[in-house]
Amino acid sequence: MVGLAGIAAVILFLNPAKVGSALEHFQLALIAPIILLSLLVYLLQGIRWHYLLTDVGTKLRLRDTILINLAGQTITAIVPLGDLTRAAFASTADGTDFGTVAATVTVQELSYMLWLILSALPAILALGYGLAAVIPVAAGIALIIIVLTVSPVFCRFHDLVAHIPFLNKLLPALDELQQETSSLLHRRDALALSVLDAARVVVAVTTFWLVLQGLEPGRIGWWQAAFVLALGSIGGAVSLIPGGVGANEASVAALLIFLGFDAGSAGGAAIIQRGLMTGLSLILGFAAYLAINKRLHLGGIFQLLSHRPAPAQA
Repeated sequence: MVGLAGIAAVILFLNPAKVGSALEHFQLALIAPIILLSLLVYLLQGIRWHYLLTDVGTKLRLRDTILINLAGQTITAIVPLGDLTRAAFASTADGTDFGTVAATVTVQELSYMLWLILSALPAILALGYGLAAVIPVAAGIALIIIVLTVSPVFCRFHDLVAHIPFLNKLLPALDELQQETSSLLHRRDALALSVLDAARVVVAVTTFWLVLQGLEPGRIGWWQAAFVLALGSIGGAVSLIPGGVGANEASVAALLIFLGFDAGSAGGAAIIQRGLMTGLSLILGFAAYLAINKRLHLGGIFQLLSHRPAPAQA
């Protein structure tokens, strides 16, 4: 509800008539390639995840991994930390420990975010703006990787958490996450296949760039689109709102206006992007879930909101 209210506020601020006019004049010929590229984003995500799952010993077939990845998008789009839904599905389907599977999701999304930030660097350096947002996020990701892979650093972090009420109850799960993530990050094949995360970034940026071309052709280039997508994703993530709804749209619209977009077109781009991020993922997610639920015994999709598989104890 907060997210939807945020989107409504963005539209009202930018003028609903202008946003509607921009959407009305969108180049319809670009809809098909935009949807196809959006599907390719999920396909690349599923393929990359499959190899990470193989590294930790799961026996899922590639087709099933891709469908489980899609099914997980149903919750990812509407609930904080919903990306762990696909880990819960994979754990249920294959019998692999949830903490082990969750580590694969952690590695994949850290890699994707790093590549997304790298794709934005050319425009950031050219414009001279955005470093204030990107540097803390990049430093945070680097710190997470260091904590998870360098044992002495993790031991200090472990000791710190042990003295914090409530958080100390998470220590068994954190220990398991560190062990599995560290193992993955030290595998050469897992690191080499991060090229699939880079490919996913390229396709995601290209999809967003086509959306912008459909509203104001030639206004900004591919690297600038990467800049907007990266900072918009950071804005949505920092907000802690499910899917970044509202915060992502505000960030995207503000950045596009900064780059010379008309306010109506900027709002239209943010709305279309939200439709691809949430609307398409919900449709694909439910379809994939219905296709594999009975065969893989995934269970009720919304039960995961209150009953997450417990990580194994050391």
